[in-house]
Amino acid sequence: MLLEGVLLVVQALQLANALDLPAGSCAFEEDTCGFDSVFAFLPWILNEEGHYVYMDTSFARQGEKAVLLSSDLQAEEWNCLRLVYQITTPPGSVSDPSQLNLYVRFEDESFDRLLWSTKEPSDSWLIASLDLQNSSKKFKILIEGVLGQGNTASIALFEIKMTAGYCIECDFEENHLCGFVNRWNPNVNWFVGGGTAKNTHSILPQDHTFRSEHGYF
Repeated sequence: MLLEGVLLVVQALQLANALDLPAGSCAFEEDTCGFDSVFAFLPWILNEEGHYVYMDTSFARQGEKAVLLSSDLQAEEWNCLRLVYQITTPPGSVSDPSQLNLYVRFEDESFDRLLWSTKEPSDSWLIASLDLQNSSKKFKILIEGVLGQGNTASIALFEIKMTAGYCIECDFEENHLCGFVNRWNPNVNWFVGGGTAKNTHSILPQDHTFRSEHGYF
């Protein structure tokens, strides 16, 4: 009886964690959360210890693809789609690196719209954030990995997360706060500074975007 009770608690916790994930999201803890590998291409492999899916040269050759397809989704408001990923390449220059592409497929359309693409390799997880425009149509998300050159090439997905609202990322290069607002304080506030006309509120010599005195921060 005790063992049955423990199993029920574990199952309840797993269900609660699954319910916490918004539609169109997956942390790849135990499964792919309704994302399916498209049969016509290579499958994405769920790591034995969970936490990510991947494709690599252990079962794929250069130029081969793996496509992950979501279930039907709907977004009546703008949404933010965040993708945590990693592309690895062998040491040295590679003329044909691996590529990760993200598409959206609307119902009643015979083509997929490319939203984002990258070939950037890294030694750690990277994050891509994309704004999804609201639509009355149902749609699916497609994530396509194309394996590049090299006997140690690989592509991995750690997390997909879709949340309501815009992706708020800002480099402050347009001389405004990108929707961020100051909480009222009579003594301390944030200001946008920099540029060729120096803002008197700042004493910083340069910004991180252009690494010169011409940027804003």
